[in-house]
Amino acid sequence: MNDDPQQASQTRVWECFAVAIQFLTRVPVSWLPGSRLPDRSPEEYARLLQRSVVYFPVVGGLVGLFTAVVLVTSLAVGLPPMIAAFLALGAEAVLTGAFHEDAFADTWDALGGGWTRERILEIMKDSRLGTYGTLALLLGVGIRASAMSVIAAQGYVLSIVSIVAAASLARLAILAMMATTNPIADRATQARDIAGQQSIANLRLAALLSLPFWVAWAWSGVGIALIAMIAACLMLVWFRGMLLRRVGGTTGDLLGCSAYLTQLVILIGATLR
Repeated sequence: MNDDPQQASQTRVWECFAVAIQFLTRVPVSWLPGSRLPDRSPEEYARLLQRSVVYFPVVGGLVGLFTAVVLVTSLAVGLPPMIAAFLALGAEAVLTGAFHEDAFADTWDALGGGWTRERILEIMKDSRLGTYGTLALLLGVGIRASAMSVIAAQGYVLSIVSIVAAASLARLAILAMMATTNPIADRATQARDIAGQQSIANLRLAALLSLPFWVAWAWSGVGIALIAMIAACLMLVWFRGMLLRRVGGTTGDLLGCSAYLTQLVILIGATLR
């Protein structure tokens, strides 16, 4: 048994970070020092998952870095920008299990095809993909690839900082939604247990932790970055209002959709240079 409070605290930090990686990607986390996730009970794991949310933007930034590296490597070997962008997005989907793409498609399938709250939630639980979800996914991935191909013309460094910032801020948007919008109370989900425990203080901490992943992008073009972040905030306000009107709160899919929408807005803004 470990009686050192400082070492125990460091272990909890590493475990929370490991849980964030495990939740958002398919990367095995056994290599992280101090991680003892297989030994944790379901109750302990649930508490770690609640605390891990502050690391979501950090993990998002690392995912964005992976995507950016694939993009610039593809460009360096002579591939056209659009093909390089689609290859990078494909590699990212393998890394994350297309986690947010699935949420994005399910959300618009439900909001597009459901006329009542009950029907929207029913469609969202259906694993099959309908017309609205398919169209949303095609548009979403297409816009991301197009924006990344345009950003590629800015040079390797600006491409990397822009893609990393978009990925990190997208996961920060999840925490912003959690901290300001209650989860749907009558639907027993993991997202309800996680989202209901977040606060504005956690949002501030997550923004501080993720600052290295988006400050370079913001500094490289303050005016454009400010416009893009204001646009992302306005989009989140609109999206949150629609969710409150139509279903009365958030679910895991709706939170994932908010991240994907934020990423699209930031990437579109990055093309304005």
